[in-house]
Amino acid sequence: MPTWMPLELVRKVDHLLLEPQLSRQEIEAGCQVAMRLDCYAVVVKPHYIELARKALKDTPVKIISVVGFPHGGVTTATKMFETQDVLQRGADEVALVVNIGALRDGDDLVVKNDILSVVKVARGHPITVILETGLLSDEEKTRGCKIAQVAGAAFVQTGTDFAPASVTVGDIRLLRAASPDAKVIAAGGIARRHTAQQMIEAGAVRIATRFTEKIAAEA
Repeated sequence: MPTWMPLELVRKVDHLLLEPQLSRQEIEAGCQVAMRLDCYAVVVKPHYIELARKALKDTPVKIISVVGFPHGGVTTATKMFETQDVLQRGADEVALVVNIGALRDGDDLVVKNDILSVVKVARGHPITVILETGLLSDEEKTRGCKIAQVAGAAFVQTGTDFAPASVTVGDIRLLRAASPDAKVIAAGGIARRHTAQQMIEAGAVRIATRFTEKIAAEA
């Protein structure tokens, strides 16, 4: 089984800074962690984009912000406005939470229109569609992944990291099988290095986690 040195693994990490209680000082500290460990990105709430942009100035760490977070139940028009707003504030990429209820209802046109509309507003900025696999059946996961791909999403992410269930290796394999071209980001309770490594081995291109420092520290 291949192994990665901690920093090589951490370079595949989106460092999540989305907990509702996080203060300005904690966001700044989280950005310092991402910069020190050379993470791919930080993921912040829209309110803190400018703060993260300032903290990460002249570094390669990207800034991702969220739309329709955390449940995806806002209207398409709201998601379009949120997308325009976060990009104007300085986000490099957008993570869109899928309309979970609509997906479970089989309202595929609603789900697809959400994603298509956000992709159009983003004007070439990468869009990640968050499925929240812990709340979905395998059929719903597969369908959601295929819709995201058809609608032009750059990435499909397994969760927000706020659902009760953690991501599994089976989730990654299922999404990769559903759409072999899909670039999957693993998220949801990833707190150990070996778990992160398993996700990469299963086909995830990156992981998203709050536990970046812990993963990096494990030898």
